[in-house]
Amino acid sequence: MVALDVEAVSRMSPGRFFRDHTSAVNALDFHHTEDQMVTTGDDDAIHVYNTNTGAKTKTLYSKKYGCANVTFTHSAAAVVYSSRAKGSGGAAIDDHAVRYHSLHDNTYVRYFKGHSDAVTSIAMSATNDNFLTAGADLTVRLWDLRTPKCCAAIPQCPAIPYVAYDAQGEVFAVTEGDGAIKLYGTGSYSKGAFAQFDAFHDRNGQYLFNPDEPPPAVSCVKFSSDGKRMLVVSGNFITILDSFTGEHTMRIRVPGSGQQQHAVTPMEASFSPDGEFVVSGGADSRIHVWSSNTGFAVSQWRARHAGLPTCVKWAPNMMLVASGCTEGGTALWISDKQRA
Repeated sequence: MVALDVEAVSRMSPGRFFRDHTSAVNALDFHHTEDQMVTTGDDDAIHVYNTNTGAKTKTLYSKKYGCANVTFTHSAAAVVYSSRAKGSGGAAIDDHAVRYHSLHDNTYVRYFKGHSDAVTSIAMSATNDNFLTAGADLTVRLWDLRTPKCCAAIPQCPAIPYVAYDAQGEVFAVTEGDGAIKLYGTGSYSKGAFAQFDAFHDRNGQYLFNPDEPPPAVSCVKFSSDGKRMLVVSGNFITILDSFTGEHTMRIRVPGSGQQQHAVTPMEASFSPDGEFVVSGGADSRIHVWSSNTGFAVSQWRARHAGLPTCVKWAPNMMLVASGCTEGGTALWISDKQRA
């Protein structure tokens, strides 16, 4: 692994650029131990890549149900993903099921039904077979891969929630549309949230958006790998919080042209493996990197993305970043220091 310093991060460029999706890339994920990445798109395709060789290894389809929010299970040969509402050219999805899909033999292992509207995010526990789903039906549900029955539900969120586990599997976060972030213990969630933070107000209670307009919807929540920080994406703002106190340590405005479009298009941001950097796509079709300690803009990476790079993830334990855009392109970024 290349040392994650400013020089290495500033010298990132696409080692591979794929045009396998014919429409927007809506999700991507890295396996935590194997050299594998998976992407899903609005074209109902699932592409699997070897991140060591930079080669596509498999293409599968979910044409009947669509696919989004793809997430690896603990096995590199299996993923879970949500159904996707079809447009005018396809049949509507009414069960909103999450599907457990074997990549090895292209079969569905299990269906998880319970949401009454589209699933908006999926988070897999790092320590067991549990995973979380959040939906536009304003509920969060807890599942176990081994059974189709929902294990627990958190109902009546005030707006569409998003979910994340910490890397230790001890805590999960649920965002709510009013800026609230609630933290639950994985072994004590039935007792309710043990902490609640606010992403829309600073420590002095000052509202951080235009009071005459509704705040942009939350589209992403993530923990740093050590669990000490969280990031929340709202429109073109990234707020970094202390995971223990809820204190805002940094607020970053993602630059670029077309800010209005950026504010309404759901965007993803990601911590580097050491938590020292934050990466996100911009409305200018570039990838932007900041120091999570100072908010200093470390670099802008120019790519061949023709659309908004809405999906951006840093690979675990590697100097490797993936980005997928609304025009179907997927880039694998490596540092020039790795090429030397």
